[in-house]
Amino acid sequence: MKMKITLALVFVLCLTLSAFAQSDMKKEDKMSKKMTPDQMLMNQEQMAWNAIREKRWDDFGKMLADNYQGFQSDGIHNKSSEMEGIKQMTLNSVTLSDMKVTWIDKNVAMVTSMVKTDGTMPDGTMGMYTARTATIWKKSGKNWRIVYHTDMEMKPAALMTK
Repeated sequence: MKMKITLALVFVLCLTLSAFAQSDMKKEDKMSKKMTPDQMLMNQEQMAWNAIREKRWDDFGKMLADNYQGFQSDGIHNKSSEMEGIKQMTLNSVTLSDMKVTWIDKNVAMVTSMVKTDGTMPDGTMGMYTARTATIWKKSGKNWRIVYHTDMEMKPAALMTK
């Protein structure tokens, strides 16, 4: 008799825990569905920088459109030359702030931000790098891809006048 009661209690406990787990999963699904398009693009921007910092080159490469164009201090880059350049960087940290999304149309938006990095750049310089960035994202099918990116280094005097 004690065994039947114990089994019944264990069964009820398992059902209760299962219901709580499903409830938590539903909350997570609702939260991801509640993410605004602006939040989603800012999240994509953060994921792109994290992929570079973590040296996940394939993940970052998938974020770039085939017709990608970048404008950096060392020149204009296509997808191939951009990938070559970032593979020469080592970023120990990346911090994005002051992010804003400007919509060009329903399938194209620009994300601007202030980025602070610490690491080694392709030219061999080491240390902190602070820049204003602009990334244009375009929706292609169900995915958003980077079609254009630029950044401009902010010198200490420029940062103080902000």
